[in-house]
Amino acid sequence: MTYRIAIAGLGQSARTIHLPAYKRIPALEIVGGCDPAAPPGQFAFPLFSSIPEMLNATKPHILAVVTPPDSHFYIAKLGLESDCHVFCEKPFMNDLSEADAIIALSKERNKQVVINNQFRCMRIHRAAKDKIGSPEFGKLLFLGMHQTFLVTEKTEAGWRGEDTRRTAKEFGTHVFDLCRFFFGEEPLSVCARMPRFGQPSGPDYLNLIQLEFSGDRVAQITLDRVSRGRHRYLDIRLDGELASIETSLGGRLEMRVGMQATARRPFFDLDFAPGGRARLYQGEQYSTLATEPLNVFAGATAELITEFLAALDRGQIPPCNALDNHRTLALMLAAYESDAKRAPVILRQHARS
Repeated sequence: MTYRIAIAGLGQSARTIHLPAYKRIPALEIVGGCDPAAPPGQFAFPLFSSIPEMLNATKPHILAVVTPPDSHFYIAKLGLESDCHVFCEKPFMNDLSEADAIIALSKERNKQVVINNQFRCMRIHRAAKDKIGSPEFGKLLFLGMHQTFLVTEKTEAGWRGEDTRRTAKEFGTHVFDLCRFFFGEEPLSVCARMPRFGQPSGPDYLNLIQLEFSGDRVAQITLDRVSRGRHRYLDIRLDGELASIETSLGGRLEMRVGMQATARRPFFDLDFAPGGRARLYQGEQYSTLATEPLNVFAGATAELITEFLAALDRGQIPPCNALDNHRTLALMLAAYESDAKRAPVILRQHARS
């Protein structure tokens, strides 16, 4: 079956991630787009002046919501009321009440809502997940995540620079979802500090977050956008009982030559991965688990949509569905609550059954 998809929002995310992803999927046909700011003649599909007009004219099976978060609720609701499945960019909704309403409407209409948590679908993160619990790695004990992101006028253009809940809301959604993905369970508590350096109404450019999981296991997250140093998109270290896994998202070409101090042996390391890589370490010895190609974001989005369509074909619940993302949304909101209270937040009360 070929699925028709219409897209609301034709900004940078649509042009660099969604449209390249859709073109990789033979079972997907783009039937229309809607964005008041979209220049005519630059797209190989019809443009419409309003979303209702587009839905009425194209009758898509799926509506993609690739617009600022404040519009997600309205547009997803339009899609469901037009009997479309919905593929929505993150963050899913602004609050839990909006998420609850969309989940209820999707059940009423018997339609699926999937959020683009494509980081789960990246080769490096799936390879790391597959090793957790294996004889080589053992049980996951500790997870550390670090981002150093250089903020510029370009990165803060549009809604991102206008939202005071900047980093944990926009990027932290991926990080929280990955923590849930790797540990395979919901965290018990979250403790967050988001210093704003004397500007209480300013954006949260520094996130220091700790998640507690069962068995006294911990995730430590640092999202650093105050640094003026090197840009590192996302580095993750997963420490297990028997080994460690290091993943790095973002292209890299590094060569290291040196001497191992303890073994007194020279070493040579060529680290090349256009989009990222995952390595399993036991001491200084490592094996490469996976690498990523260029435009890893489009590739992972294509993988998620492919799994979405396969679930629709089989009449099953797709991955990264709205109910699952409700938990990630609750976790993100609890992090802001913890920062405001200057105290940890116990998360059982936020969980949705």
